Amino acid sequence: MAATQRVNITTEKIEKGFKAQTVYMIVKFDGSEKEYSYVRKYEEDKDGNLFAIISGCRVTFTKEFTLLSITREYDVAGYKRRSTAGIIGKRDPKNSTTPEVEVVPEVKVIPQVEENGEVRHEKYEMIKACLECNIPIYLAGPAGSGKNFTVEQIAKELNWNFYFSNSVQQEFKLTGFIDAGGDYHGTEFYKACTDDNDCIFFLDEMDASIPEVLVLLNAAIANGYFEFPNGRVDLKHVHFVAAGNTVGSGADEMYTGRLVLDQATLDRFAIIDFDYSVRIEMAISKNNTDLVNFIHELREQATDKGIRATFSYRCITMVTKLESTGMDLKDIIKIAVMKGLDKDTIKTFTLHGTTKYHRGLRGLQVA
Repeated sequence: MAATQRVNITTEKIEKGFKAQTVYMIVKFDGSEKEYSYVRKYEEDKDGNLFAIISGCRVTFTKEFTLLSITREYDVAGYKRRSTAGIIGKRDPKNSTTPEVEVVPEVKVIPQVEENGEVRHEKYEMIKACLECNIPIYLAGPAGSGKNFTVEQIAKELNWNFYFSNSVQQEFKLTGFIDAGGDYHGTEFYKACTDDNDCIFFLDEMDASIPEVLVLLNAAIANGYFEFPNGRVDLKHVHFVAAGNTVGSGADEMYTGRLVLDQATLDRFAIIDFDYSVRIEMAISKNNTDLVNFIHELREQATDKGIRATFSYRCITMVTKLESTGMDLKDIIKIAVMKGLDKDTIKTFTLHGTTKYHRGLRGLQVA
């Protein structure tokens, strides 16, 4: 892999793009007088500033679009840049000075992972530190990003027991119940609470659980005990982890069955963003950088175009396995990556790469 590049761009202009949450920038690269236009979606960092990635560099700026810093985020490879500063594209009638410019996407140079070694998510140590401090955690991230698996890894390292429950739609699924014969039927939560050793209780899809259950869980965390139908149990050994696909904001286009979480619930937890891990993707793809970059491009375009699709680790796993069978790559992409998407939606993806996966997608689009 090439050595990490230094920062090699300067911004000549930075202003708000006419599309929502976008920034328009004109930059120069070292050793060149040519100017290049970029329209990028921006994000907000932990300090409340905004940033966008240009040619592997993080350009950080204020909410008034004043430049703060430029730092190297990752190496980039491959595509030739073309000067776009003078291109007249579609214009916003309200902002006639800002052209809409399409720039060929960059390819990340992703570090390879060692084979046969345990691969850990980038947030592994952060989650572990919270658990060791007995701070309840809420992991917010897309479906199939490995939240459950990572917490299990941490439990094994700490030699703690691990108890799992999916979204709870009825109170007795959390509390258990006493039947007509007087016998108590426990739950995974009960097993965790009565464990004599340190343990983790993991509630998956908390944002799909009914509010009544979350009120009970709030009380348990706050009070340090829980009243089960067969008596009170202290929770001194239980470490709580919850997970969801939203940050308590309710249903969206991707996750339609999610509920709004009240602030009393969210306030109990340290909230950690848990996205897909490049390390894990490289491990399950057997260091197939082309495939990982391809999936990343699909995710970005799906977000930009509002396409309801999940390109998770499972896509990478399926493609990797099916390629070994000799199946036509066009068919693999159809059944393992674009699964469930109609032809018109598949055709809206406009990827410019030249790898076999890009060619396979283009073959599927014209089929």
